[in-house]
Amino acid sequence: MAIEKNMELFKTAYEHSYDYIFEYPLSIILILGGLLFAMYFHLYSGQQSITQRLNLILQATSAFFPLAISIAVSLGINLEEEGHFQALFVGMESKSKLIIAKLILFLGIGAVAIVILFLPILFSVAVMDQELSISVLNTVLYSYVYLVLGNIVTYIIHFWLSLKSGLGASVITGVLESLIVILFSNLPLKLVISWEYIPWAWAVNMCRQEILQFNTQLSTLQPNIIFKVIIITFVLLLVFCIWFEKWEGRKNYEE
Repeated sequence: MAIEKNMELFKTAYEHSYDYIFEYPLSIILILGGLLFAMYFHLYSGQQSITQRLNLILQATSAFFPLAISIAVSLGINLEEEGHFQALFVGMESKSKLIIAKLILFLGIGAVAIVILFLPILFSVAVMDQELSISVLNTVLYSYVYLVLGNIVTYIIHFWLSLKSGLGASVITGVLESLIVILFSNLPLKLVISWEYIPWAWAVNMCRQEILQFNTQLSTLQPNIIFKVIIITFVLLLVFCIWFEKWEGRKNYEE
C-alpha cells in the first residue's frame, strides 16, 4: 500500500512536470554540448593531457549547472504557479512527499543530462584518441557522482526560491552561484579553507580532488568531507520540508 502511494506521488510529480520536460528543447542543447566537449577532447588531444582536458570540462560543467538548475526548477515551478499552486495543496496527506518526489524527478533529469554530456566525451577518448583506461573511467564515474551529489543542495535552494519569490530571484541567484563556482575553480585547493561547508564549492572541488588523485595516484578526497556534504544536504532538505509543510502559497494566492 505504501509503495502504491509513493508511486502515485511520483506519477503526480511527473504529470505536473511533463509539459516542461518535453516542451523545451533541453535534450538538443545537451547533445550539442556533449558534441562540443567531444570535439574539444579530440582537437586538443595532442596539446593537452587527458587530465587537463577533463579538468576543464568538469569545471565548465560545475559552473554551468547552478544556472541551468535555477532555470529548470523555476520554469517547472512556474507551471505550478499558473495553476495557483493548487496541485501542491489539494488532496495530499503530506505536501512534503510530493515536493520530494518532484525534487527527485528534477535530480533524475539533471543526472541524465550529465550522462548525455559525458557519453560523447567517452566516445572521443575511446574511439578517436584511444586513451580510454580503467583509471580514466573511474575518474569520470566518480566525477559524475560528485557533480550529482554536490548539486542536490542547489536544487533545494532553487525549489525554495522559486516557490517563495518566483523565477527572477531563482535565476539571479543561479547566475551568482555560477560566478562563485568559477571563483572557486580558479583558486588553488590549498588556499580554499573549509570549502566542505560551502555548497557551491562542493561539486567543482570534489571533481578537482578526483583529477588530482588521478595525477598523483594518491587519495586526496577525505571520506569525512563526503560525509559532511551528505549531512548538510540532509539537514537542509529536512528544513525545506518543514518550511514547505507550513507554506500556504504566496500572498498573491492566499486570498
